[in-house]
Amino acid sequence: MTEVGLGTSAKRLMLAVALCLVGAAVSGLLLLQHHGEGTATAAVNQVCGEGEDSGCDKVNQSGYAVAFGVPLAAIGLFFYLSLIVLMTLGLLAPEVRDSAAAAALTLLVIALVVDVGLLAVQAVAIKAFCQLCLLTYALNAAAVFLLLPARRAFVALRGLSSHVEGRLLLAGWVAGSLAVAAATAGAQSTLTLRASARGRALIGMPDAPAPAPATAAALPTAPSPSASPVPAGGEAQHYKQLAEKLQQTLDDPQKLDQYFKDKATQEFDQAPVQSMDLTEVPSKGTVNAPVQIVEYLDFLCPPCRQLSVALDSFLPQAGNRVVLYYKNYPLDQACNPNVKQSLHPGACWLAMGGICSGYQGKYAAYHSKVITTDVHNPGPTDVIRLATEAGVNAIALEACINDPRTKQRLTAEIEEARRVGVTGTPTFFINGKKLPRIQDFVPMVDKEAQKKGSPPLPANLR
Repeated sequence: MTEVGLGTSAKRLMLAVALCLVGAAVSGLLLLQHHGEGTATAAVNQVCGEGEDSGCDKVNQSGYAVAFGVPLAAIGLFFYLSLIVLMTLGLLAPEVRDSAAAAALTLLVIALVVDVGLLAVQAVAIKAFCQLCLLTYALNAAAVFLLLPARRAFVALRGLSSHVEGRLLLAGWVAGSLAVAAATAGAQSTLTLRASARGRALIGMPDAPAPAPATAAALPTAPSPSASPVPAGGEAQHYKQLAEKLQQTLDDPQKLDQYFKDKATQEFDQAPVQSMDLTEVPSKGTVNAPVQIVEYLDFLCPPCRQLSVALDSFLPQAGNRVVLYYKNYPLDQACNPNVKQSLHPGACWLAMGGICSGYQGKYAAYHSKVITTDVHNPGPTDVIRLATEAGVNAIALEACINDPRTKQRLTAEIEEARRVGVTGTPTFFINGKKLPRIQDFVPMVDKEAQKKGSPPLPANLR
């Protein structure tokens, strides 16, 4: 084997390991942010800015942030940890130190080539830059510079498996990389489940059996005139007790939640049944299901995007009880005169893209593509691109979104939404009655299904 000054090589390897540790930390942070973990998102926002100003958010939530179903941040985390294993083994075994450095240098050069491609994607396709991603590119370049002297050991790599030390290095690295891959996959799976659980919680799907409601959950009220009279001289004590009960309820989160739940249930039960035109409206579920749900959505509405994941999980488990219809209410003044300002510019174009995709029987694919892709102020070109990626015929869709009849249909949906009391998104109607709270979605669906003769939902959904 060719040696390259072991003292210098050891120092360079240690510095390269340190750089990879920083890279692993940044990749881990981006992975957490990709899955919507609050603390990580806040930390990323401190570096990259928030909302429209966050280049990290635009890049990390875009369709380009995932390859073959795996977030690039997870791939980056695995890459850095695997390199750390390789270089640590080199530090522990001076006989193969230069070979380990040469192998790490090779992988880092490949990573730099990939980084150039990702940088081009950010500049050309996403039109935003993730500062933390750029940091990992810089770390890779610095590591390449540190390990550059090891290029003279490239020749030794070909004969690495011909001696015991080389085989041990390779075996240790493979075993360590497999362990890292398993840990990364486990973390990715856990984060996916946590994101799903947050969406499930939004519509009232518990991950564990819900505790029995408190018996004293309702807020106390003053007696009605028809109630038994308060004993003479006891008014002060009576109302003092009522005030104490009220304070106890306000101080107990479970009791307070139960109060609002009871209030929302009463409001839902007394709500008028609205008539809505469901002709040619795209749907998911069993067409003749006993529970008919209409969702008014905005494709750029963050809660709509969160709920779509939870609904996709809920509908198959609901059996034949539910059918969900999708209608549009873009929070964009370009087509919706009911909003005071355009909260989501470009949402009108996405809504028309949904209508036109529905005509081709591709609404579900279009909906999934748009909901999972980060877009800002999209125009017709963006709609056509997203629809094409979802399998929609681009020529027919372009003609459709420019057809005045499509705009007329969208206008009709928006006017209908105003008539039935929609003021924001997402808004749900269950068998024609407006749902007061999204977190009561599952209980209300279960209640309506049982009223129509269906058995209760499975315990894991209630």
